Amino acid sequence: MYKRREFGQGLFFIISNYIYWFTLTNIYFIFCNIIFFFAIITLEPIISNIIFIFLALIPTGPAITALCYVMDKLVREGEISPTKDFFLGYKLNFKDALKVWLPLLTAFFILIIDLQYFYQENTKFNQIMTIVFLAALFFLISFLLYVFPITAKYKFRIRDTYKLSIYYSFKKLKSTTGNIGILIISLFLIHITTNFLCFLIASVVSYLLTLNSREVMDEIKLNYTK
Repeated sequence: MYKRREFGQGLFFIISNYIYWFTLTNIYFIFCNIIFFFAIITLEPIISNIIFIFLALIPTGPAITALCYVMDKLVREGEISPTKDFFLGYKLNFKDALKVWLPLLTAFFILIIDLQYFYQENTKFNQIMTIVFLAALFFLISFLLYVFPITAKYKFRIRDTYKLSIYYSFKKLKSTTGNIGILIISLFLIHITTNFLCFLIASVVSYLLTLNSREVMDEIKLNYTK
């Protein structure tokens, strides 16, 4: 016998809820990144402006961590209160997010500057060093994709967060590869459309990364928390 669905259980209702949640958390993410948003509008991505871009990216760490916090709740519970949960995650993890983000942001910019330097002359040595630094940049990004959700969900010391992120980057290659794949597809879409798309799809990308990394987060909870 056909069982009538209760109000709030239909597919349209679920989809509209997710659209609402993603839209609202995106708005909050943009709000927390307003300095960087202004920077990419007004500044050219050249070496002389790199210090200003660096400073503009400092608030991005806590904003990404807040997004990870709220998307983790959405994945696990199936619903969120976007305003309350986003800013709760932002407040709870602000200091920890800055502590893990600033060293990694510094490392990221050092690698970018070095790559720019090696690109200037097409020598054999420079080609080799370019490959080395690209590999380092690739690893740093894959590492970052675990740092943020771990920081959002658990209260570890900074060095322990780094260690766990490195460890699971290699141990869970399937999850790591999936994360990189999600990021590459997102960057490709941004490349063929507009740079502003990174703000418009931030919550969706974070949700997909959270889904893909759920096994890692569960294993950390089982093995490294009381």
